[in-house]
Amino acid sequence: MLGLAKPAASSSAEWLVERLGAPERPTIDCRDVLIVVAHPDDETIALGGQLERMEGVRLLHVTDGAPMNMGEALACGFACREDYADARRKELAAAMAFAGVDPGALLSLSVPDQAVAHHMAEVVLQVAELFREERIRLVLTHAYEGGHPDHDATALVVHAACHSLTRNGFRAPEIVEFPLYHAENGCMVVQQFAPGSERESARTVSLDGAIAEAKQRLMTAYLTQRRMLSAFGQQVERFQPAAQYDFGELPNRGGLFYRNFDWGLRPEEWPQLVSNACRDLDLPLWL
Repeated sequence: MLGLAKPAASSSAEWLVERLGAPERPTIDCRDVLIVVAHPDDETIALGGQLERMEGVRLLHVTDGAPMNMGEALACGFACREDYADARRKELAAAMAFAGVDPGALLSLSVPDQAVAHHMAEVVLQVAELFREERIRLVLTHAYEGGHPDHDATALVVHAACHSLTRNGFRAPEIVEFPLYHAENGCMVVQQFAPGSERESARTVSLDGAIAEAKQRLMTAYLTQRRMLSAFGQQVERFQPAAQYDFGELPNRGGLFYRNFDWGLRPEEWPQLVSNACRDLDLPLWL
């Protein structure tokens, strides 16, 4: 049985956040909801405890999970990037099978991992067209938090696609965001919104024993990501209606977790890449 229809008095984003946070865990009609994430496994970290009750939800992964730099692939025992990408696709399929997500609901743009920031304008056009063609009403995606450059670029893509649709006279989906990780005092902080970014309308969803165990089952499907996923818990998930961001400014007051990693982007490159994408699309930096 599908969840109640959205009340006319609340925004779609507020309605979805409220439903996700409801202690009785109602089934939610998500036939016009799209989850847009950067990598296979991001969806499980962010809302693995919710997927089973999100009837009809679809997922769009912007990347194929395999960087052009072969370091990760070789560390996982793969001799070529394509084999690593294929393994990550199979892990995603296995995890989503556990969650009851239809294989036909899994979409991908297959951008190489760590490269989204260098392809933002073209990805925005693809995502905006998908929103329009599929009549998407709600999108769940990354908060702009400075954890991974692909996460931040995906956040920009979603906001820019929505802005582009509105500007061209189409109905744009509303956005709900979730945190994955950010830097605080030199440490990695997981599954919390960055300082100063949590809003009054945010909801923290506690996962009970059975739901936490089910989420852990999804996480174990990602064999190649065991080391990274070990940093994340299964007891809590957080959501809020998305804020407006100045994507020309570095997130988290410049405190970037990826600053000390070779993840395809130097922090000083970000503002120019955003400027270039927004210029090409004739969009503002505030989205």
